[in-house]
Amino acid sequence: MNRADLERRLARHVAAGDTVARDSVAHVLATTCGAAALPALLRASVHDRNDDGQSLQLAVIELFEAWPEEALAQILACVAADDAGLRRVGVWGLSVIDLRRRAEWLPLVMDAASDPDPAVRAEAVGALSSVFGAGDPRARAVVAAAVHDPDPDVRCAAVQGLHPWRDEEVTGLLVAGAGDADHAVRYWTAWALSRRPGGEDALRRLAADGDAEVSAAAREVMALDRRASGAWRHPGS
Repeated sequence: MNRADLERRLARHVAAGDTVARDSVAHVLATTCGAAALPALLRASVHDRNDDGQSLQLAVIELFEAWPEEALAQILACVAADDAGLRRVGVWGLSVIDLRRRAEWLPLVMDAASDPDPAVRAEAVGALSSVFGAGDPRARAVVAAAVHDPDPDVRCAAVQGLHPWRDEEVTGLLVAGAGDADHAVRYWTAWALSRRPGGEDALRRLAADGDAEVSAAAREVMALDRRASGAWRHPGS
């Protein structure tokens, strides 16, 4: 079976949501075609509706490691693509390929954080707060600004990404996030407020939230914080 046949089979299995067959064909395509398989595998990553592409991603990452220059060319092409799904995959690719060069990719990921497509922005914000953002004030500024994004998925990514920063400015942003109109943003805000001085009142408000998942998360965070501080111990123990 030639590469074109394998690519057609891969596309068919992705469209059908058959992840077992998809992963099987992806593995064969990667092992038999090498770097030439990357375009099809990256396209498959765009359309994987089940969001369970661990095996698919593993095949792609193995090709990244075996063919780094060819992989980088494909990733950069994705970042610059007209298709938003490919741009999102491109940002993901930058976050996993040769992290020794991440300073080179940082401007591209920062640009992606203002992409017209919210899924691309969310991917970029997540990357900026983890792989690219450690100690970089430029990345922090972009993530902080994303808490005001019109799309709730981007705001969720920003709230989650701000968790490692513990200063008053970030705490203020998270306290404001406790009043977000979207329940998912409030849910992740509760977790981001864990063990954060100045966030106690916001957590108490979230514990009384009308959304059951939000209130449960806030109550669990408060309980964990009490245990971590030693407040759970019996007096005199």
